[in-house]
Amino acid sequence: MADRRAFMAYDIENQIADTEGKTAGKIYEKIIDITSAEIKLLVTAPKLLVDAPGTKKVLEFVSAVLYIDYNSTTYDTNTSLTVQTVTGNTALSGAVTGTNFLHKTADAYTVMAPLGTAAGVVTDVNDGLELVAIGIPATGNSPMKIKIAYRIHDFN
Repeated sequence: MADRRAFMAYDIENQIADTEGKTAGKIYEKIIDITSAEIKLLVTAPKLLVDAPGTKKVLEFVSAVLYIDYNSTTYDTNTSLTVQTVTGNTALSGAVTGTNFLHKTADAYTVMAPLGTAAGVVTDVNDGLELVAIGIPATGNSPMKIKIAYRIHDFN
């Protein structure tokens, strides 16, 4: 029984996806702190989440969890947040609207899922991931954390 648990843990760790023993790729996670000042600048200065992986490598956005650590003042603009590619500006997640997240008056969490389209999302090779906003809040003082999950697909 213990042996089977060890194999199951290995399979989960390495994301074995099919009967041929090929893997879907390891899922990486990273936690990024975002200050209130950075939140107010996300329209013109998106926050880098994941660096470009290198030649012939593609990042796959899996998910992100946003956590707002409420301080004392809510953000005043209906700001939408999206994960996108750095150079291609291709949206990879659905938008999280301010009314559903940044306007909270207590600590809050939300999950950003990848865009689900029948045709898929075309992304760029060797491109990073960033958090961008639509709408610039003038007030608000709560910092945020984002825990992003992603895969690196290597075509070398």
